[in-house]
Amino acid sequence: MNKKRVFRVNEPHVVYETIDGETIIMDLRTGSYYSIEWPGVVIWEYLASGGNLENILIEDQRLEAHQNSMHHFLNILVQESLIKEEIVQNTDDVAVLSDEQKAEIKKLADSFKAPLISKYTDMQEMLLLDPIHDVDEKGWPEPKKEDE
Repeated sequence: MNKKRVFRVNEPHVVYETIDGETIIMDLRTGSYYSIEWPGVVIWEYLASGGNLENILIEDQRLEAHQNSMHHFLNILVQESLIKEEIVQNTDDVAVLSDEQKAEIKKLADSFKAPLISKYTDMQEMLLLDPIHDVDEKGWPEPKKEDE
């Protein structure tokens, strides 16, 4: 069997939403939030669903010349604990690129733009005051159990 590295959103403390071509990601443990725009949105959406960067690079050979930029983006996502790496035993466990994602990857290869992520910490205090943080490992709405 061929082992593959895949990535998924680091749930339950990382949540995200993509609206009008921008992905907003919140880390509920730290109160930091992040913004990703195109082409990072395409890469994020695929990786967050159980994809791997190699499939993106294979989809359009022209991206091989830009793999350092794409690996840098991936490393930031991992360092910030927004996604987590998993090793799967079977290539069937790797998410398949949708037709829409393939079209976006072709657009990226046609006119490469390095994927970027912006981090914001200006609302940390307010976000961490929210009672959603007082939960157990299952996440909201399960409250923490008091130690007996």
